[in-house]
Amino acid sequence: MSTFKNHYTMLYKIAPFLMIIMVTWITSMAIVQLLKFRIKKKIVEAGLTDESLVKAILKDSLGYKERQQNTLKWVFLAGFGGLGLIVQEFIPYNMDESLLPYGVILIFLSVGLLFYYLLNNHLSKNNQDA
Repeated sequence: MSTFKNHYTMLYKIAPFLMIIMVTWITSMAIVQLLKFRIKKKIVEAGLTDESLVKAILKDSLGYKERQQNTLKWVFLAGFGGLGLIVQEFIPYNMDESLLPYGVILIFLSVGLLFYYLLNNHLSKNNQDA
């Protein structure tokens, strides 16, 4: 029962931090979408008909390959971060005095980034050879 209480206490302490992160992320995404909408509206109002100019203004800065690599990176980070959280549940430690949970998470995230880097290098070498 004390293990449940310790986990509940940890979640209670970390919940405000997670809420701040989520509210900040949602707010920033809403602002970005609003600004994109305003730019498109200004283009329509200005009557810009030059197709190359409109494409240059609205062009996504990342190409298909960069978006694919970015997605792969986040999949590795989320997967290994989740795996680190699972492993952390099975390691005995004193929650009030130990920094072990943070170390476990950081190590798993680092391993995830390492695997992403190695896979990205392998894929880019295969593309250059082909």
